[in-house]
Amino acid sequence: MKVLIVEDNTNLADVIGMGLSMEGMQAKAVYDGRDAVEELDNGEYDMVILDRDLPGVHGDDIARMLNERHASTYVLMLTAASQTEDIVQGLNLGADDYLTKPFEYAVLLARVNAVRRRKERNRVSTFHKGDFEADFHTGIVAVSGRRLRFGARELAVLQTLIEANGGVVSTEELYQRIWHDDHAHTRGIVKTTIYALRTKIGIPDFIETIPGQGYRIP
Repeated sequence: MKVLIVEDNTNLADVIGMGLSMEGMQAKAVYDGRDAVEELDNGEYDMVILDRDLPGVHGDDIARMLNERHASTYVLMLTAASQTEDIVQGLNLGADDYLTKPFEYAVLLARVNAVRRRKERNRVSTFHKGDFEADFHTGIVAVSGRRLRFGARELAVLQTLIEANGGVVSTEELYQRIWHDDHAHTRGIVKTTIYALRTKIGIPDFIETIPGQGYRIP
């Protein structure tokens, strides 16, 4: 799960990010509202841990922006504004959850893990289109009954494209989701993996390239 931590207390942000990374999540910390907007414009995050009183762009404006976009990003406000009216206002702005400072890290982690479990339950487990069928629980993919062999990252790319439900997934998003912690590769590995998938599947136009945008399974 990809988590963006938006917090101007750099020590706190880094500690949260380190803790979530140790739990196997892709966690990135930014310390300014402008940087947060840039991150959210250029990549998809499953969750944002969001302070309210931020420099650059206020946290309320970021929550409002995500709400207006109908983004699937889960927003957890983490803030010192602890009055009842503050909490109500934050939730009305589009936050999905609200945690006040000071807080126990175990409570924060439990809430993040609850979101992760929900995300995992909503993942596509099986897919069927024409002669193509895939079961991501077992890793079995077949075309016309013929089983194909895929590596773990090939399967991850395929599942990500399928879960986009016909939407375009950018090269950057695929790279960040699947090769995020592997510095041995460049973004060219995405193109190589798409080529391998197309070759193995063998169905013309099964994976479309949208010039300047990315890839999709229509």
